[in-house]
Amino acid sequence: MRVLFVLHSHSYGGAEMHLSELARGLAARGHELAFAGPADSWLARRFRAAGFAGYHLPMHGFFDAWSMVKLARIARRFGADLIHGHLTRGAFYAGIGGRLTGLPVVATAHSTNAGKHFGRANRIIAVSQAVADFLVGEGYDPARVTVVHHGVADPLLVPLRPTLRASLTVPMGAVLCGIVARLVRAKGHDLAIDALADCPERIQLVLIGDDSTPWGRAMRARAAACGLAERVHFLGFREAAPQWMRELDMVLAPSRREALSLTLAEAAAVGLPVVAACVGGIPEVVVDGETGLLVPPEDAAALGAAMRRLADDPALRARLGTQGRARYLHQFSLETMTAGTEAVYRQLT
Repeated sequence: MRVLFVLHSHSYGGAEMHLSELARGLAARGHELAFAGPADSWLARRFRAAGFAGYHLPMHGFFDAWSMVKLARIARRFGADLIHGHLTRGAFYAGIGGRLTGLPVVATAHSTNAGKHFGRANRIIAVSQAVADFLVGEGYDPARVTVVHHGVADPLLVPLRPTLRASLTVPMGAVLCGIVARLVRAKGHDLAIDALADCPERIQLVLIGDDSTPWGRAMRARAAACGLAERVHFLGFREAAPQWMRELDMVLAPSRREALSLTLAEAAAVGLPVVAACVGGIPEVVVDGETGLLVPPEDAAALGAAMRRLADDPALRARLGTQGRARYLHQFSLETMTAGTEAVYRQLT
């Protein structure tokens, strides 16, 4: 099958990584893939590096007639059997492209607060049940919505080259808690810093993500104001985040909203316990007391208590991590996600 992906992006985040992984999985199953989107994006570069066809499609706003016509031409030139749009703008343009070419359209919804522009898709993939419930609440026909959870390639197949702890100034026996996410308010970095203030010095916080954002700069200032500048480590954006995660002791996700965190699937894959807010699709990945600890949202005190509990109990960390790894293999592997997506395609072709 020849699949044309459409996603508007100039940055890096969960949707971009999801699509990169999905393309990898579908290619392994023999499908031919192409990407239409801004040519200067991380995702476009990723597709080019993988040897997939790429087409520049700017999609200026939601009413770029030139991009609509160009997408139809791209689909015909590529010989697409199906167009698959991601996020609201990608879904919107994919839907228009499908109308102009007569091709079936799949759209993936990645958020619990963005429900417009999926109406022209023949089928909608929701990355979590929380997203599916949101879409149905917005009036979409449940029969058109299928849940396919995020899946990631097995990071343990890559040999570990420890570099993280050697690069940090941390005390002997430090317990490293990490957040791997874009530095934006929704991810709750401020809650983690506030929680850290009530933890002993041996508990340290590692933030992986581009901290040049306004929120990133605010978090540096917050850590300094709390006297935690030497205990909060800003690593910036890192490729192959799961490999860095393997040197952590636990992963934090104090999110204010979350469709389904790709980071939590990666944490499970590397066998790490998680402390996360009970919001959105997070409970679909993290089973409280089995693969991690869930805390109420916006509750820094509860987050800190859970961090201290895991820091003080290595056996509990090991048990939760082992059970998380088993859950990953069963439900959040790249193979599982790819098969689920392929099944949706088969309904239309």
